Parts: sequence; C-alpha cells; structure tokens
Amino acid sequence: MQAHDTHPTFSHTHRFSFGHTQALPTLALNRLLAFAASSIIGLFLPIFLFEFFDRSIFAVLLFYLADQLLKLPFYVPGAKLFSKIGLTKSMMIGVVGLSMFYFVFFLLGSHTSFQPLVLMAIGLVSLMVTSTLYWSPFHIDFAEFSTKEKRGRQVSALFVIQHIIGVIGPIVSGLIIFHFGYQTTFMVGFILVLVSIVPLLFLPKQTVQYEFGYWQSFRELFSKRFRSMSFSMMAFGAENTIGVVVWPIFLYTLFHGDYLDIGIFSALIIVVTLLFQIFVGKETDKVSARRMLRIGTGLYAIGWIWKGLVQTIVGVFAASTFHSLGSIILQTPMDALSYEQAADAGHYIDEYTVLREMSLNIGRILILVFLLILSLSFSISVSFFVAAVISLGINRLSHAVT
Repeated sequence: MQAHDTHPTFSHTHRFSFGHTQALPTLALNRLLAFAASSIIGLFLPIFLFEFFDRSIFAVLLFYLADQLLKLPFYVPGAKLFSKIGLTKSMMIGVVGLSMFYFVFFLLGSHTSFQPLVLMAIGLVSLMVTSTLYWSPFHIDFAEFSTKEKRGRQVSALFVIQHIIGVIGPIVSGLIIFHFGYQTTFMVGFILVLVSIVPLLFLPKQTVQYEFGYWQSFRELFSKRFRSMSFSMMAFGAENTIGVVVWPIFLYTLFHGDYLDIGIFSALIIVVTLLFQIFVGKETDKVSARRMLRIGTGLYAIGWIWKGLVQTIVGVFAASTFHSLGSIILQTPMDALSYEQAADAGHYIDEYTVLREMSLNIGRILILVFLLILSLSFSISVSFFVAAVISLGINRLSHAVT
C-alpha cells in the first residue's frame, strides 16, 4: 500500500493554553473524568436493563446487539466528518453524545411518561455518535502525544488512575442506587461526562485526512497489512463484551440483587490488582510487549475458565482476582502495541485507528449473536468458557505489522 502525498500531516495549533501543560495529561484528564462516570454506571447498566426487561437476559443481549449493529455503518462517515472538523471538535461531539445517553437513562430510571422504546432508540443513536466520533480521535491523539520509549508506562499510569477511580465508583454507585435509585446514578454520570469536555478545550488542534473509501475500509480490514490487527481486535471486542454484559448480571444473581455487595465485591477485586498494574507497565517497556501479550492471553483465558467453574462467593473472588491479574498482563502490552502500531502507521494513523474500532465492533456483533443463540438453551456462565477460547485470538496482535 503506497502512502499518498496528499495525505496531510498533523497540525498542532493550540486554541487555548495552560502555559506549560502537556497534551497527554490534558487528554488523560478528559478520559479519566468520563471513566469516572462509566465506573459509577458501567457495572450496573446491564443490571438496570436486566431488571427493566423483567430479568430477560435475551432482551439485554438484544439491546446490546442493536447498539453494535447501529454503529457499524457509521465509522467511515464519522471518520470523514472528523477529517473535516478536526479531532478535538469531534471528541467534543462524542462527549455530548455520551452525556445524552446517560440523560436518556436518567429519564428511564425516573419512570417518565415518555415511551421507553423511543428513549432507548435516542440513547442508542447517542452512543453511536460517541463511538464513531470520540474513540478514533482519542486513540489518534494518544498515539501522537505518548512517547514510544515510555508508552507502556504511560498506558499503565492511565490504567492505575482508572483502577483507583474504579475502586470508588462501584461502591458509590451501589450506595446511590440503594438509597436514591438508578436515576440519581445516571444524573451523576451525566454531569461528570459534561465536565470532561473542559480539558478538550486545551488540546492542540490536530487535523487528519481519512483516505479510505466506504467499502474500501471494510476490504482493508482483511488485507494483509491489517488482518492480524483486525482479528485480534475482533477477539478482544468479543470476549470483552462477555465481561461487560454477562459478568455484572452473573454477580447480580450471585449476590441476590444486593447492589452494595456487588459494588464492594467489584472494588475489592480492583484493590487486589492495583499495585500489580504499575509493575506490568514498567515491564512492558523493559521486556517485549509481544512476549507479555502472549503470557497475558494464556492467564486471561485460564481466568475465564475458572470463573465458569465456580459458584460460591469465595470461589468467584479468587477466580476474579486471578482473572484481573491476567487482564493487566494482557491489556497493558496490548494497548501499548496498538498505540505503537498506530504511531508507526504514519500518515495512515487515522485509518489504522478507525479499522481498529470497526474490528472491535464486528467482534461484539458476532459474540452477541452467538450469545443470543446460547441463552436459549444454556446458563449464562457457559459464556465464560466461550470467552476463554476467544481471548486466545488476541495474540494475533503480536503478528500485526503497519
């Protein structure tokens, strides 16, 4: 694939200035504020939907499938749009989309008179805006602003802070839901996401030009250049969906619907694995990230199998702790490799990141269809064994070239 001379390079003009403030911490602040919202809401969103749909796991899976199917056609138009308006403005629109999603669920949690299905449709469109206009620009900026020699530590530092926030979020969320209901939780998330726009005002303006055509983008997913990355991200998107959607509902049934116990349990898992994250970040820069990725996928797969075998709270805690350690060994080098490959893509950094998001999306769609069929005959815990097999496919990233 030949690079086109017409593909413009990045411009780095500041709209505003903090003086000596660096771009990477500013970008990280935006992500951490939004992550604070997701740490409060994310664990309990599938549970909210599970209760909303009268404890139908099939309906919950159908909701998430509709979400992913709606996004897929809009990644390329989204890329064309952020090529015109710039990465920062695109991320701002994406943040507004996420805040709208939380506001819609605030209305649903408040038992509004609005038609619930209409509100959910608005929420899904809002999430589509976020997925297509926020994430690719964020990853492009992170790849540009991070340092090649320190990228593992920089990714790890972001994860460590997220883990610290993640310790507090589920407990706060459990307390809020227990005392005030879901609607207050969604309102807190709505406010936090809106505040996360502020750091974006101080980012350097960057301009990229997405060159792939609509159908060409889908063909490039399976081209020799991007095939390994695509399959790896499909695998990650698939198994991550099981963790995001099925695992919270499994905890809900295990703890018999006690929100606070669910929150405390999730926080304890994060506490146990927090310090290990720092070590992994340093080792990612010292040792081969590809080697660590291979080790991480093996441990991660074993963690999924262990989760599928246990049914007691003590057993689930032990399995979850081991699985979290595997997740850290897996995800830190995986993200470091992804950003390294994106940065090495040069002029094609935007194409690489958009294809990455499309691959994640396709993986989620495929697993959700499979889980819908599986849920008709089997317990949801069977999906953990499926996740174990799929997670091994993430190793393909270590073979990706740019």
